[in-house]
Amino acid sequence: MNDLVRFESFIRVPEIFYGMIGITRYGEPRNTTKARLKQLFFWSSYANTIFCLIIEHIYFFRAAGNFTNFLELTALAPCIGFTALSIVKIMTIKLNEAKLNGILDRLKELFPVTHLEQTRYRTHQYNLESQMVMKSFSILYMILIWIFNLLPLVSMLVNYLMSGVLVRELPYFMWYWYDWHREGLYEITFFHQNWGAFDSAVFNLCTDLMFCAVILLMCLQFDIIAVRLRAAKDDPQELISCVQLHQTVLELGDQLESIFSPSILVNFLGSSVIICLVGFQATSQISAFDLFKFVLFLISSLVQVFLLCYYGNKLIEASSQIPYAAFQGEWYLADVRYRKSLLFLMARAGKWQKLTAMKFSVVSLASFTGILSTAFSYFTLLKTIYDPSEK
Repeated sequence: MNDLVRFESFIRVPEIFYGMIGITRYGEPRNTTKARLKQLFFWSSYANTIFCLIIEHIYFFRAAGNFTNFLELTALAPCIGFTALSIVKIMTIKLNEAKLNGILDRLKELFPVTHLEQTRYRTHQYNLESQMVMKSFSILYMILIWIFNLLPLVSMLVNYLMSGVLVRELPYFMWYWYDWHREGLYEITFFHQNWGAFDSAVFNLCTDLMFCAVILLMCLQFDIIAVRLRAAKDDPQELISCVQLHQTVLELGDQLESIFSPSILVNFLGSSVIICLVGFQATSQISAFDLFKFVLFLISSLVQVFLLCYYGNKLIEASSQIPYAAFQGEWYLADVRYRKSLLFLMARAGKWQKLTAMKFSVVSLASFTGILSTAFSYFTLLKTIYDPSEK
């Protein structure tokens, strides 16, 4: 606890995943040979993920006319949604890379750097929460994607030991114009699907983690403002400094919304359907292998949406404490001019900072319950339409 917390500690985990997919990490030079090679790797990974999405769609539409493939289609649809969402999310980061780096630069300038400041503003607690949430979510996502990727090999081995016949399987339903069962082609196809699935998972993961990290850093700044306001007495300069910091954080919040708002809207629209279809698969008559992976998929989908909504709600709560913190200070000992200035701050702070999905929905825990309610409605409708006993 005596060690200083570095700003980079808050974004270390998403930055690690950025490095895995070829995105230049925060603070790295961008005009070097290494940076150009990383750019080439990113765009090749992105192109492969789009190609996977295309052939998933082709497979889906070719099989859609046959109702006997209904379970197969509802197993493929969440994977299509997951891949499409990952493409939208990572492009959100890529198109707004300079703006996001600008937000991080400003937050780094505001970050408390001395032992006294970090103790006073509970920076260690914020860092502990950041590390715990990000590492746990990352482990969950990596377990999910590698179970999906490698479970076919386990299934092939079990079938071979029981029957003596090797039946090649792929992790995902995709359309290929060649016979992927052939030796050599199978290995290439298996690697291609694993690469695309891993990139999809990392695209989703690093975007969500960076979103949470930035919000956590903004909440830290709101806490700093609240602490300073409670301790302020008749000090006009301290009040002016708090007002300026508050205005800066509000502006950063608006910039953050402009970056992530489109992807959040797509996320919210797609999450209800994905959760519904994954839940439908988990409650259908499927093998134990498939049941395990779809239950894990369902848990991961719920946690992913919950994290976005939880941190959106956390930002609302952090910003809403400002007028109360101002009232809790010793303003009654100050002169009339100081009191009037404090009233202006409280009036502005009464409009809480919040993030929205393109103004359609506020990112909060209430949104999470709405998504679950919609997903359950879709789920019950789907279960009513499809009855395995009548197939």
